[in-house]
Amino acid sequence: MSPNIQNISPSYVIRSLTRKPYGTYIVRYPTDNDEAISLISYPDHSNQDPLTPRYVILSIRVDETIYKEPIKNYRLPYNEQNIQGDVKKILETYNLQQYQLKNGKFTPLKEELTPPTDDGNWVLEGKYFKDVDFTRIANPGKNNGGISTGMWESARQNSVKVFIKRFKTGSSYFTHEFSLLKDLCHSAIITFYGHYSDNDYKYLVFENGGESLESLCPLKFEQQREKIRFIANIGFQVAYAMMYLEQKNIVHRDLTAGNVLLNSYGFIRVVDFGHAIKKEEGINTLERARTVHEENRFQFRFLAPECLPGTKEEAASNGLTTKNSNNFCARFTSKSDVWSYGILITQLMLENPRIPYPDLSDNDITKYVKEDKKIHPKLPECPTDMYLILKVCWAYEAKERISFADARAKMFQLEGLFR
Repeated sequence: MSPNIQNISPSYVIRSLTRKPYGTYIVRYPTDNDEAISLISYPDHSNQDPLTPRYVILSIRVDETIYKEPIKNYRLPYNEQNIQGDVKKILETYNLQQYQLKNGKFTPLKEELTPPTDDGNWVLEGKYFKDVDFTRIANPGKNNGGISTGMWESARQNSVKVFIKRFKTGSSYFTHEFSLLKDLCHSAIITFYGHYSDNDYKYLVFENGGESLESLCPLKFEQQREKIRFIANIGFQVAYAMMYLEQKNIVHRDLTAGNVLLNSYGFIRVVDFGHAIKKEEGINTLERARTVHEENRFQFRFLAPECLPGTKEEAASNGLTTKNSNNFCARFTSKSDVWSYGILITQLMLENPRIPYPDLSDNDITKYVKEDKKIHPKLPECPTDMYLILKVCWAYEAKERISFADARAKMFQLEGLFR
């Protein structure tokens, strides 16, 4: 077994391995994406030279009924003087070690995969997608032409459950979302596999990440303690996902319970990057004011005050000009995502999760939040400790809001209190 250590992106690794037989593996060098995750997961990693990798990564297509995920990744430390020999030795002992750790229930290494060079197009063959029906799911969203579940067939592996979003040919939303998704690879972010097309539509293909949190509401638990522990765990996972997006310089702008999925193992996936924006050096800083057309693209009940419509005088003070009342100034940052995060947690305690601020009409939201500087009232079932976290998510000034890192830590502590 002589490993070929590959220079390949982690997202392309997942795309390449998903339809392969169990035990197929790739050994690769770490990438910027791995460094972004390491900065979140390993606090002491920041004092290392990020340009000098000290490990390689072993990715294996595993039996998800055993591992609760289709691809398992292992960090393998190496000696720079003998990297090939070190990795070969680790691979040779992997099967024995895993057999002992898993009591025989594990996926042994079988075949190394060297996928073709990533051409950046990520084109899939439409003939392999079965059981696709775009009339099956109602309310697909404003910017796409329908959504459906389906099966991605494979000759040498069990079919893979997928989720498919379609767009009219020529849609700018397709191009925007495709360009962002290829660069994302994190356990709490939806996995993107690629796209295919026909004469009328283009289709984005994702893993099937489960049911939306919104569809699971109102949450039903026998004991209130269990319910709050569940919500705190969701808060922990979502904050972790948002820490990653922050490392990737991405603002989601549409973080709601409808855009977070929960699978059968209790793991979340953040989805729907149609509104997301990414910082690009020399183009935007994510801090500048933006003129946003068509107010109804965004759901006002989830927006921070700086993202809600303002006056023409406010636009002028930011150096912008509005030509009509359908244009407004918005300042979207990771801190505006923090505000939405707090509303998302509140949704999980509402009878109707689609309507935060249930006592307010749509027309009253802007005045209540932006002008009167009020926040969502405390719900009867919301513990004081949790509401204190939500209140710092809703500080009127963005710079005073809690960070996602601190939110994750506080949700972890809160989950422990309700065990």
